[in-house]
Amino acid sequence: MIYNNEQRKRIFKVLEYIDEHLEDSLTLEKLSAISTYSPFHFQRMFKSIVGETPSAYVKRNRLENAAHLLIYEHHIPITQVALMCGFSSLSYFTYSFQSYFQTNPKKWREGAYLERFPREYEGNSKNSKEVSKMMKENKEHTRYNKFKWLDLAKVETRILTKCITVKNQVIGSYTKGIPAAWEEVFRWCDSRELLKENTLFLGIPRNNPYITPPEKSRYDCHIAISEGSEDENDEDTFIFNGGKHVVYEFEEPIDYSERSMLIECYSELYSYWLPKSGYKYLSNPVELITIVRNKNSLTLECNIKAIALAIEPK
Repeated sequence: MIYNNEQRKRIFKVLEYIDEHLEDSLTLEKLSAISTYSPFHFQRMFKSIVGETPSAYVKRNRLENAAHLLIYEHHIPITQVALMCGFSSLSYFTYSFQSYFQTNPKKWREGAYLERFPREYEGNSKNSKEVSKMMKENKEHTRYNKFKWLDLAKVETRILTKCITVKNQVIGSYTKGIPAAWEEVFRWCDSRELLKENTLFLGIPRNNPYITPPEKSRYDCHIAISEGSEDENDEDTFIFNGGKHVVYEFEEPIDYSERSMLIECYSELYSYWLPKSGYKYLSNPVELITIVRNKNSLTLECNIKAIALAIEPK
């Protein structure tokens, strides 16, 4: 069944709520109430748009969030990670984690994640034999010599301005479909004369590609609008909180089809810059986007000019 934009927006509103309340009880009744649809129609619509049932989506996101925290927040005990991600007991969390990732949380933290990730996170102070073995095998196989993509001397910290945005969202591979989503929200803003010469375009990948399957990944396309515009108080506007970010700007903007390179760049920021910086990351990465109208054509060219991570002192 094909759903209209209003129905999709209501489901995406529920996804936003889930993201912000993963540690809470997220019953079908509560989520359907947020969507304003009956539980029966909400569940059917959710599965059609998102590709899985609400309960499966919630559980998968809790596990994937836990997997991320186990690597990059090594100081947080596993039991606390479980509670932070909405699991009522350590035993249920361990069972669910083992079923999903084919390893237990302790082994994942100690290095089993390297079966999916290209390199070790240097913030992990306790290296297990498993980590050392995997790192040795990876180096022998790839001849990788630390920084492959980034010139860390060009990494800088900036304050990104808090702003009101309008948003479009796409579910699926980060290498396909995103430019079309940008074009849709760009045309919407353009027809309402919301675009200015210095308009900010922010792309937000909501998932770690090493953890989340491509077909289940989410990506947000945000366009900042001026305060005082007629659309400022629209229920479909969002707040980008801005704040301090670590930023790496590319010499030439990167095409979305080069996502594999971008993933490596993020990995180097997480694995090498962040542990030695005195900062910790706060939330999803942010991509600063350039959008250019092609001459003599209605098409747009969308590229990534910089990547950023929200940070605060440890």
